Amino acid sequence: MKRLCLLMCVLSVCSLLFANEISFSGGSTRMSMQQGFQTITLGGGAQIKSGSIELKADQIVLSGSDFRYVTCTKAVRLIDNERGIQVLAQNLFYDREEELILIDGFVELDDSINQVHATAFVLQFALQKGEVLLQVEVRLFKHTDSGAMVCKSDALRFDRVGQELELKGKATIDWSGDRYEAERITVDLETEEISMDGAIKGVING
Repeated sequence: MKRLCLLMCVLSVCSLLFANEISFSGGSTRMSMQQGFQTITLGGGAQIKSGSIELKADQIVLSGSDFRYVTCTKAVRLIDNERGIQVLAQNLFYDREEELILIDGFVELDDSINQVHATAFVLQFALQKGEVLLQVEVRLFKHTDSGAMVCKSDALRFDRVGQELELKGKATIDWSGDRYEAERITVDLETEEISMDGAIKGVING
């Protein structure tokens, strides 16, 4: 019984180590391996891979316990083929434990699975929940069977799992020759149902 318990513990530890595995490369490297706060600074075309996430940038800093935090600066490119996403920015922060991406500055997001291209100046992406929050001069372009959907707003929430868009603040949607304006607009991408609240305007071509 003790041997079985020991084997289960060993397997659990190995599984955890594998889940936290991270590989990296770069033209230059600086390391500080102080107990409790390890840091690796990569420069000169830095690259890392963590799970399905691949990151490239001029500089990447790995820090925290088990290198939980990843900070990227200049010419940042994130690729996740498993989730079908690509992100371009000048800075990016990634919490590997929470699977959370934060960007402050101009950002481009491509979602090949949902056929979405978006730009904004702030991004928060909870990978596990499949929820994207975009803020400041948000522009989102979505291909649908009814034609191209062009969304603009101050803030936009994209639920990739629930297939819903929520636009807030000077929200407009141009879609299949029609135009919708309101303070808040929600779109069910599966049923193509639109709901609007506050200062509603619209033009529908019959």
